[in-house]
Amino acid sequence: MKIKKIYLYDVGPVSQEISFEDNWNGTIHKQILFSGPNGSGKTVILKAIATLWDAVGYWLDHRKPMSQKDSRWIWLKHWVERGIGIILEDVGFTSLPVGIFFGQSSIFSDISHQASVWIGETFKSYSDNHRDIIENDNEKIINDWAEHRRRMILTFEKTKASNIVYLDAEARRWITPRQNIGKIFPDDSNLRWLVTYTASKDWKGQIEASLLNLKTTQLQKYHEVIRDLNSFFYDKEIDPKIKAGENRIRVRIGKSKKSHFMDELSSGEHQILIQVYLISRWLENGGIVMIDEPDLYLHPSMIHGLLGTLEYLTDKLNAQLIITSHNPDLWNRYEAKGLRVSLGGSL
Repeated sequence: MKIKKIYLYDVGPVSQEISFEDNWNGTIHKQILFSGPNGSGKTVILKAIATLWDAVGYWLDHRKPMSQKDSRWIWLKHWVERGIGIILEDVGFTSLPVGIFFGQSSIFSDISHQASVWIGETFKSYSDNHRDIIENDNEKIINDWAEHRRRMILTFEKTKASNIVYLDAEARRWITPRQNIGKIFPDDSNLRWLVTYTASKDWKGQIEASLLNLKTTQLQKYHEVIRDLNSFFYDKEIDPKIKAGENRIRVRIGKSKKSHFMDELSSGEHQILIQVYLISRWLENGGIVMIDEPDLYLHPSMIHGLLGTLEYLTDKLNAQLIITSHNPDLWNRYEAKGLRVSLGGSL
């Protein structure tokens, strides 16, 4: 699954059409960077895509407009003044382009020819309480998509549906857990549709607890992830062995016998841990990864190594990688090997 075009009609500060197509060969770029000054809309665009994707899950499950008390509807109403539409290709369950939309019906009429299959919600204006779910001539495709989604969130089976991993910069804080430490919890398959990170004092659902679960359920992948993470650490490494009865992952210091828990890693090391692990663990084949400022808190010497790893992990699963950054070195990187989209001026 890849985003081909985004139609933004007064979404935060942005009102424009953004295409991820290559002007030379017509293919869709797999590595995209949004740049621009503070307040230009980079973060809002990623959040809008993630929220709209979350809403797609609701529409597939219920086939009716969202409640006005729904947190997704509240966010979209606040940030989307007129409308947002996204065109997806290579979705896996159909060869046709698929569109998702939220906004005014007049805007939907203007862009509806861009896709053969649509899902979403339209209305005349926010003051009009009447809202409609978009109807399709290709209802069977929507039904198939809904079935693949159900299989995705209820099991850990492979499906033809893809997912989105969205890692917000402000949410990527590491909090030392205080509750349920060392307890064994199964991962929640409901997270597969839209993967996000939320810091919590509860051990359940956090990175370390999920890593322990991975060691039991997918031992080979567990060791692959540990190797990927250890490649970033200087004079320390995550010990893949778990002390019986402790159920904690330790970080060994150099060649000494000293060690500490993952909570004591630096802010930059935590950023690497969160990004590399969540993509390795949760990204489905053909999915989309969106990361707001992946270079946050990182020493300059580690930035390109992390980006190389993120690009490798996404390319391995034929996924699309979309990031934001204020770093000119990363602008140059994506101008050379992908697509850089500049918002809010020439920066």
